[in-house]
Amino acid sequence: MFWVTVCAMYSIQGCACEAPMRTLIYPEWLIDGTGGRAKEAYALAFEEGSIAAVGPANEITSSQQDVVVRAPGMSLLPGLINMHAHLSLASDNAPFIAYMNAHSDVALGLRAAHNAAASLRAGVTAIRDCGSRGRSVLDLIGARSDGLLKIPRILAAGCALTISGGHMRPFGGEVDGVDGCQQMVRRLVSAGADFIKMAGSGGGTPGSLTDYPSFSVSEIEATVETAHGLGRRVTVHCTATAAIQRALAARVDSLEHGYFGAPGNFQAFDQRLADGLAEARISVTPTLQVFRDMAEVLPAGAERDFWQSRREVLVTNAARLRRAGVRLTAGSDAGWRFTRFDNYWRELEEMHGCGMSPIDVVHAATGAAAEAIGRQDEFGALRAGLSADLLLVEGNAAESIRALQSVRSVYLEGHLVHQEGMS
Repeated sequence: MFWVTVCAMYSIQGCACEAPMRTLIYPEWLIDGTGGRAKEAYALAFEEGSIAAVGPANEITSSQQDVVVRAPGMSLLPGLINMHAHLSLASDNAPFIAYMNAHSDVALGLRAAHNAAASLRAGVTAIRDCGSRGRSVLDLIGARSDGLLKIPRILAAGCALTISGGHMRPFGGEVDGVDGCQQMVRRLVSAGADFIKMAGSGGGTPGSLTDYPSFSVSEIEATVETAHGLGRRVTVHCTATAAIQRALAARVDSLEHGYFGAPGNFQAFDQRLADGLAEARISVTPTLQVFRDMAEVLPAGAERDFWQSRREVLVTNAARLRRAGVRLTAGSDAGWRFTRFDNYWRELEEMHGCGMSPIDVVHAATGAAAEAIGRQDEFGALRAGLSADLLLVEGNAAESIRALQSVRSVYLEGHLVHQEGMS
C-alpha cells in the first residue's frame, strides 16, 4: 500500500485543478533505467512534466503544497518501452490476410487505440508500432497530442516496406527496386512516420518465405541512405540468417527478431554475424513472447511441441547474441498471434531466461530502448530533465522481474494516468 499526503487529479490533457509545485515519490527501491544497481532510500521529484531531481531521500524534502507519494515495498522505475508491436491487430491468432480484408482503417484505428490503452495500464509509456495500414496508427499520434486519448507515446512506421508478395503486404507497403524503396520512404516520412521498417525476409504472412532474404543489399542501402537523409532510422525484420547478413552489410540501425533461420534449419546460428552486429552497434529486439504464448495457449500435440522447440532455440540464440556483445532491446510483437498488450512482463521474463539479470532486462526495456531509437534525451531513464514517465510496481524489480506484473501507478509526462483501482 502507498500513501499520498496531498492529492491532485490529473488527466492526459492536464490538471483538473491547479497543479501543485512538485510531486515527490519515496519508493523502497529506485531503478533508474541506466543498467545501474537499484538504490534504496532514494526519492524522485518532478514538476511540470519533467523530472526535477533524483537523489537520497533525506536530500529531497517536501513543502506544504507538494504532492508526496510514499511507496514502501515498491520499486520506482522509468515507464517501459515496447519496441515491437502491431497496435491494429487483435492478438487472437486470426488469419492475417482475412483479418486485414475484413477491417476498414477506421476499425483498425479503434483497435489500435484500445490496445494502446491496455499497454499503458501494463506500465508501457512508449510503444513502437512496427507496421500498420494507411493512417490507422499514425493518426493516433495526433489524437494523443490533441488530448483525445489517454495512451502511451507512439512511434509509428506506417506500412512496412516489403517486396511484392512479401511479409506484411496487407499493410500496403509493397515495393521493388532501389527507386521503389526510395519513393516509399519519402512518402512515409511525409505522412509522419517516425522510423522506417523493412521486411528483410518472409514471416507469418501466407506466401512469404521465412527462411529466405527479401530485399537486396542495394535496396536496403538505398532505404537507409534515403531515411537517414530525412532524419529517420531503419529497422529490418529478419527471420533468416541471409537477411541478417544483408542488413548488416547495409549498416541498418536495428533488427527485429534476429532469428537465424535457413532452409530446413531453424537453428542456423552464425557467430561471425553476431560478432559483426556487435561491432556495428546494431541492436536486436528478439521478440520472444510470441513463441511462449503459442506454446502455452495451444493444446498438447505436435503443433504446441513445434512452438515450444522454437521458443527454446530463440532463447538460446538471444543469449548467444548477448554474449557476443549485441545490445538487446525489449519488444513483444504484441498484436501478432496470441500476444496481448496487457502482459508485457511475459516478454521481459523470457529475456530474463536468456541469462539477463532483472536490472539488465529493465535496462533493455527502458534506457537501452530509448537509446536505440534516439530518444534518450527525452525519456527512458530517471534523470533530471527527462520526461516524468514513471512506473511504480509492487516488490523489488531488481530481484524479481515478476514484480513488473504488479503495476500500481503509471505516470506519463508527469500525469498520473493509471493507478491500481482507478477506473
